[in-house]
Amino acid sequence: MKFDIVGRIQNMRLPDGKTAILYSIYEAVSNSLHSIEDRFGSEAAKKGWIHVSIATDNDGDVDKISITDNGIGFNEENLESFETSDSRHKYVRGGKGVGRFIWIKTFNKIRVDSVTKNGRAKERVRFRFMPEKPNSIAYKRVTSASGEDYETTVELSGLRTEQKGQIRVSSYLKDLCLHFFPQFITGRLPKITIEHGDEEESLNDFIAARVGNVTSQKVSIEIGGVSYGFDFHHLFVSGTMPPGVKNSYMLTGHGRLVGDPISLAAKFDLGSLDGDKAYSLVVTGSYLDERVDQERLSFRMPTEARKLLETAVLKSAESFLEDHLAVVREKQKNTVREILFEHPQLATQVADLDEYVRQISPDMDREKIAQNLFVLLVRDEEEVRREFQKLCDLDNLTEEARERAEQILAEAENQEKHRLAELVVKRHQVLEIANMLLKFEDAEVGTYAKEQAIHDLILPMGKMFKSGDMADHNLWIIDDALAHYGFFASDKPIGAFTDAKDGKKEPDGIFFNPLGFCEEGRQGTITILEFKRPGDERATSDPVDQVLNYIEKLRDSKARGFDGEVIADIGKQTRFECIIVCELTSAVRKKLERSLAQSPTPDGEGYYGWSKEHNAAIRVVSFRKMLRDAEIRNLPLFRRLGLTSPSSRAKMRLARRLAEKDKIRIVD
Repeated sequence: MKFDIVGRIQNMRLPDGKTAILYSIYEAVSNSLHSIEDRFGSEAAKKGWIHVSIATDNDGDVDKISITDNGIGFNEENLESFETSDSRHKYVRGGKGVGRFIWIKTFNKIRVDSVTKNGRAKERVRFRFMPEKPNSIAYKRVTSASGEDYETTVELSGLRTEQKGQIRVSSYLKDLCLHFFPQFITGRLPKITIEHGDEEESLNDFIAARVGNVTSQKVSIEIGGVSYGFDFHHLFVSGTMPPGVKNSYMLTGHGRLVGDPISLAAKFDLGSLDGDKAYSLVVTGSYLDERVDQERLSFRMPTEARKLLETAVLKSAESFLEDHLAVVREKQKNTVREILFEHPQLATQVADLDEYVRQISPDMDREKIAQNLFVLLVRDEEEVRREFQKLCDLDNLTEEARERAEQILAEAENQEKHRLAELVVKRHQVLEIANMLLKFEDAEVGTYAKEQAIHDLILPMGKMFKSGDMADHNLWIIDDALAHYGFFASDKPIGAFTDAKDGKKEPDGIFFNPLGFCEEGRQGTITILEFKRPGDERATSDPVDQVLNYIEKLRDSKARGFDGEVIADIGKQTRFECIIVCELTSAVRKKLERSLAQSPTPDGEGYYGWSKEHNAAIRVVSFRKMLRDAEIRNLPLFRRLGLTSPSSRAKMRLARRLAEKDKIRIVD
């Protein structure tokens, strides 16, 4: 079989641009590392050195890269290996015999100048590497090097056009840091310096100044029935380290990084680590050494092996990050408590708070935790529903099945209790907001919230509703019965739902068909709701006259629902109930006392009356009475859940807001 070396080079899997240049440096430095190990053995890291010099042209492109070391050099054995494609000379150390092909794919010229020892004599060997020629060691010269120190320089020049890209020495320092970081951590990295222009920096010093103590752990993983040993090296590093080193784990082959680091930042919420520090994990082991591909871009290992390794990595990292995760878990527990307070029905999914938090991922924030709990709730409810359907015939059940059916009913009842609790919490929050809206927005100028704000909170403006749209409004604040009308509209022209001749008027709220049906032979009561601006000393118009005017516009018309069906035939016999919510100032009270709604309520916070002509009952309540009555109706439920008064909470929040303006600290 003939071997086409040029074709072999062209078919190699290599990136372009800066990354290709980096790989050329990586391979040259790795060769130097092997050469230093051959010379110094166990003292290689202590006695060896490597110097990388990068020269650029006027355009900032790479002109020449020189890698010099004090290793054993190109003796006859190494020279023969160098000339042999896919040499196995350094196989046990991870050498693939293809590193110099990366140089050829990236640069036009490769020169070698090496002081080595053959036999007893020192020699200086110089040559050009030209793999396209039959004898790839071209222009070889061997001279005596008596008295000279071991020193080998590999010079890469003539960057190929397709690989051109500008570089910065600081960038290359960080790139080399990432690639050789594992060897530094394991104590195998000799002194490496990088020179660019007038700058020279030490890779070792750069790393040493940015790493903490290393904690190593031996881990055994059974893969395919065979137990393999791995070493996990954990440490904290500075936030000024290259991105790949920070908050990630690195898989290595023969001590060198293979492929890209794998981020753990999200998995363990590492962005919240104290101070300017990050986490790093280096994984080494013979299993990885034996499975590095030729280009050192990945490993050849089964999917199952990758999963087992990843599981072991996450378990080991979690153990090392125990203190950090304790803080994260505590934050998550507080988050879960807040979610359960706002959504009590989710409590059925958290039997043990500590256990639940231990089972969720540390990276789960409030939104993800809420999503998880709701998914669990839906699954739980569906399971209960399916089981109950199977056991729905309670009269013909075995004793065991009957007990299970009763258990399912108890679970369903428990879920409903938690749903009711959520409704109570939501009502408490809405009342607190409503109380805030009715306080002064600015205590100095005495302005109140606009009518639209309170209107939208109770009944969103510009919409039409049906009885099932319970989640879209808070009519219970005024009267729970309002939510059970068959059809109602908010701030919509009368002409939008009736055929009235003058349909431009827009009641704040109008309700048809109480409880979703009409008594046979009778027209259902129509309710009209009108809001006036909170804090108005003088009503801009007579509110009683305003609602009676609506009735006059509606008479002798037909009201239609969403599908165009007639839902009310409005005539003189139609009964109306009018509810007016306004600020009961002295001016407004005088106006009401001269109106059809002149009778005061016993608590003095409202008025009522009757218009025979309009067949209408009129009820006027103050904003304060509306919220107070809503709170009183719900207070037993609030107390059952341990909730304080919404109006008291609103007062405290308002006081805190004012205190912040005055830089005064308020303590609950």
